[in-house]
Amino acid sequence: MTRHILFLVLAIMLGFTEPGKTLSPEERKFAVDYMEQTRKGLLMDIKGLSEQQLNFKPSPQKWSIAQCVEHIAIAEIALMKILQESLDQPADPSKRAEITASDTTVLRVVTDRSHKSTAKEFLQPDDKFADYNAALQGFIDRRNKNISYIISTQDDLRNHFCSHAIMGRIDGFQYLLLISAHCKRHTLQIEEVMADPNFPGPKKRSPTAGL
Repeated sequence: MTRHILFLVLAIMLGFTEPGKTLSPEERKFAVDYMEQTRKGLLMDIKGLSEQQLNFKPSPQKWSIAQCVEHIAIAEIALMKILQESLDQPADPSKRAEITASDTTVLRVVTDRSHKSTAKEFLQPDDKFADYNAALQGFIDRRNKNISYIISTQDDLRNHFCSHAIMGRIDGFQYLLLISAHCKRHTLQIEEVMADPNFPGPKKRSPTAGL
């Protein structure tokens, strides 16, 4: 229910917003709040997990929780770099006509676990960090920087653009939402691992189901 309310509030706040030179107060607040909520959800899920739990894999083809965390950390850094590269290019309002996805669509598509996909090679968890703790800290550090960026940026995010395999062209603000939603998507994956009948130790209640 909370998740549906969040989407409704977003639609009300952003659905009729005309693109400006920088983020509106409503856009800025929503993006910061969602960044903070998805960070909190991940950290609550993985808190206190043993090494055995972190490295449990439901099947040889599926990721462990530790691998999910590494993937989240890699993506948090890499996706923000892609956005920053797009901001190095001149703003181009004419491209807004090519956008078909709403802000709420971005959140819905990215967090929809009924549609699975294979991460691109550069986003694959393959020991890019020294260990699990380094990956987790890498995520936290980059997420904190991303939040600070949203709070202070004057960039014209609505008139800079990135590409997405499913949604096509999306604007810079939507890409920030995508980064947050990507963390949520794989936090849900972590909860799927925990729900496996063979997951070692006691099951944990999902803290992110309502986010």
